[in-house]
Order: sequence, then structure tokens, then C-alpha cells
Amino acid sequence: MSKKTEPLPTESELRLALSDKWVNRLKRLPILVKSTSERAKTTHLKSTYFDTPDKELAAAGINLRIREIGRRKLQTLKIGSGWQAGITERIELEGWVNDDQPALELIHAPEIRDLLTRNGLWERLQPAFVTDFRRNSRIVSYSGRFGDALISADLDIGEIRSGTRKAPICELELELKTGTPTALFELAHAINDDVPVRIEYRGKAMRAGELQVPSEPKPTKGRRPALARGSRINESAVAILKACQTQIAANEFPILESMAPEGPHQMRVAVRRLRAALGMFRAFGDMELIDRIRAEGKWLAGSLGEAREWDVYISDLHDPVELALGTDIPALKDLRALAQARQEAGYRDARAAVASSRFTSFQLELGLLIESLSHGRGKTVFDHLARSEEFAATKLEKRYRKVCKMGRTALLGDTIAKHELRLEMKKMRYAAEFFASLFDPRKAKTFSRTAARLQDLLGYANDYAVCIRQLESLVVPATGADAPDLLKASGMIIGWHGAEMARADHEIEDAWNRFLDAGRFWPKKSRSAA
Repeated sequence: MSKKTEPLPTESELRLALSDKWVNRLKRLPILVKSTSERAKTTHLKSTYFDTPDKELAAAGINLRIREIGRRKLQTLKIGSGWQAGITERIELEGWVNDDQPALELIHAPEIRDLLTRNGLWERLQPAFVTDFRRNSRIVSYSGRFGDALISADLDIGEIRSGTRKAPICELELELKTGTPTALFELAHAINDDVPVRIEYRGKAMRAGELQVPSEPKPTKGRRPALARGSRINESAVAILKACQTQIAANEFPILESMAPEGPHQMRVAVRRLRAALGMFRAFGDMELIDRIRAEGKWLAGSLGEAREWDVYISDLHDPVELALGTDIPALKDLRALAQARQEAGYRDARAAVASSRFTSFQLELGLLIESLSHGRGKTVFDHLARSEEFAATKLEKRYRKVCKMGRTALLGDTIAKHELRLEMKKMRYAAEFFASLFDPRKAKTFSRTAARLQDLLGYANDYAVCIRQLESLVVPATGADAPDLLKASGMIIGWHGAEMARADHEIEDAWNRFLDAGRFWPKKSRSAA
């Protein structure tokens, strides 16, 4: 009989960044101080991280460091997929070493040793960067809604050094010792109520990499979740919610640190996808928590809306007219300048929302929901549910029938009717993307492609309607000698796109027929899901 392989040790931690002005308040926070019988311990920790010149370990999601703790040196290797729902969950292998070089003999897992020695990787390791900080640590006993836990709360103050560049470290690491990860989010939420923090998705190694090769953060599109056929509904719910959460998190820094139009756009898409998913799974989780997340998602989308609307106006509505009529028309240039001022104000609002403790609370509650579903802390009805395929088919069929019913009249109706159809198409498309991996991928791809084309055309019709309102907001307040010219320029834009809309109406009808021809990619007959 073969010997059973022991599971490798893992860590679960939630990193929270904070401003150094809040450090003293954090140290005195009652929820941390009164939850432990021991005084906090302060330790100086200096760590050297290793990698190959080509950053092969970083590319593989591996961190290898030697940390000086007093007169002793501890080697730590961390490997895994990184954070999920805000929590970093990785394999952690540790052992004491005698010098400043990593020791391969401390890594006993054969599959990891093979990875580290492949193609001479281990021999090419060299120091990559250094972290140097003081750690204030205490063990917190926390009782949350979903159970009790012991949590190590480690406040790190110091810096990361890579070559001649450095970056400050000021973060709180909450590491789970016993209990479930839900407690990490509940404790973090309680901390955020008194000390503003934000989830730090970038570990020290990632931040060091950004020091070495500085670059502007890039907006990120969402990925379709890979659902397992035959899985339970809560498993699919977790995968879908994690995909939404990942997209929200990935677009945080593009909004905070750039004017890239796709930043607000992709986060708004992520929030809409999230709210659609929460609506589908509302019956299976903590309804009060779900409703609160949906409401906060609506607030966040609204806070990003002004930036997004003016992005669309400038790139999709104003620029094509200048390109067609010429860029030497002064009134069009003036109109663009006014629009850009509104755009910049919208970005300030967007950055303020994303930088706020309210945004952090929204993320923490989403993480709490995901972890509660992951660890069976939701409704017991999960135990009696059918497979994900049956649930998905029921939801898709409901959306599809509603879209078909609306489409028969909306295409002949006014702008409002088309707008309502567009909103319903979005919900239909999100559901289709969520559940695509459960059915025939070829049919699902065709369905999504035709739905996307129809949605884009309906979106143009909505953008045109919004454009008229936007131009009114720019022109009506205008006074002085330039006012008539601004009015004339706005008329040029409305008239030019009015002619384009006439052609788009014919394309909408064709796109609608192609969407219907694509048909369902899920079985039409399905059992009802509760």
C-alpha cells in the first residue's frame, strides 16, 4: 500500500495598507488591544529575496527569501496562485539556514524541487531585492458571525529596496492561525471602521518588481469563470463572484494612478456583472449581506459614471465629428475643452470613491460573502440543489425569454424602449458568460458574439441620447460672444450622429435576427431551480 502524502503547509492572510499617520491609532485600537492577553512584540526583520535575472520565480508565482531574525536566518518559500477574494492562500515551506544562500535540501516536496531545479534554475538564483522593516505583532482572538478564530495581526513599517530605488512599507498583515477566513474579513471590516485601510493585493515581491521596471497600471478585462460540470451551485457561485471581484481589484490602480479610459469602464462592467450575479444567487447566501453589497455596488458604479460618460462622449461622439469635419473649427475645439474639464472632474470623483474607506468596506464585504459560501456558511438549501447546469439553464432560459419578448416591440419603439432592451441584453450576456463553460463552448461563443454585436449597436443609440443631454449641459450655461458658436458646434455633432443613427437602425434589425438565429446554447427544457 502506498504511503499517503501529507498536505503541504499553507498560509491564509489578508494584507491591509494604511497611511503612516494612522499607525499610532491602529496600535491602540481596542478591537486589537483588548482581544489578546499578551502585549504586542516588536521585531526587526530584514529579508533578501532571490530570483533569476529573468524573474522566473516571480513568473511562476514563487517567492524565495532568507529572513534575518536576530542572529538566526530563516528560509521561506511561498508558492501558489496568490490572492483569492482578497486573501493570499499559498503553500509555505520554511527552515533555518546557516548562511546567506538558499538551501535546496530544505525543500522536501518532490514536485517543487523538480520545478526549482529544471533547466538549471536553482544555480541561476541571485539576490533580487530587500525588505527591511519593524514588525509589531499580536495574536488576536476574534469572534465573528461565522465562527471564532485566532489571527496574527502584524503591523510592518519600513521599506522595500531594489537597486537604488526604494518604496515605503506600511501595512497590516492579518494571518489566520485557526478558524475560517471569514474572520479575516470581519476583523478587517471592524478595523476599517476606525482606521482607513485598503486591501493590498500587491505583495512585497510584486511591489519590488514594480520598482525594478516602473510602468503605468493597465486596465483589465474580466475573465469567464471556468465552472466544473456537475458542480454544486455554491461552487459555481464562488467562482463567478471571484471573477467579478478580481476584475474590480485589477482596475483599482488604473483608476487611482492614470487617466486610462478603460479603467472606470472595466470597473463599471465588473460591478454590473457582480450585481447581476448577486441577483441570481441571492436566495443562497446571507440576503442582508448580499443586498448591502448590491447597494454599495450601485453607489460605486454611479461614482464612476461621470468619468465614463465623458470618456464616451469625447472618444466615440466628439472625435469622429472632428475627424470628419476637420480639427480647425474653433467652436468644436472649445466644446472639446469644456468636455475635457467635465471629464477631469469625473475622474477626480472616481479616484475619490476608489480611494475611500467605503470602497474598502465594499470589497471586504464581498470577500466575506465569497468566503462564507466557500466554507459552507451560506444557506443549507445548497445541500438539496441540483447541478449547476440545471440551475444555469433555468436562469438563462428566463433571461432569454424576457429578451425575446421585449425585442419584438422595442426595435419598433423609441429610444427608451431600446435602452430598456439594452439593459436586459446586458443581464442576458453576463449570465451567458458566467455559465458558458458548462455547455457547448462553440455554441456559447456564437451566442455571445451575436449578443455583443446587438448590445454594441443598442449602446450607440443610448450614447447618442446621452450625448444630447451632455451637450445641453455644456452649451446652456455658456454666455458671451462664443455662445452662438458653441450652440452651432453642438448642432454639428447632433446632426452628424443623427445621420449615423439612421444607418445604425438598419444594422440593429440585422443584428437582432442574427442573435435569434444563434439560438440557445443550453437545453431548453430544464427543471426549476429554487
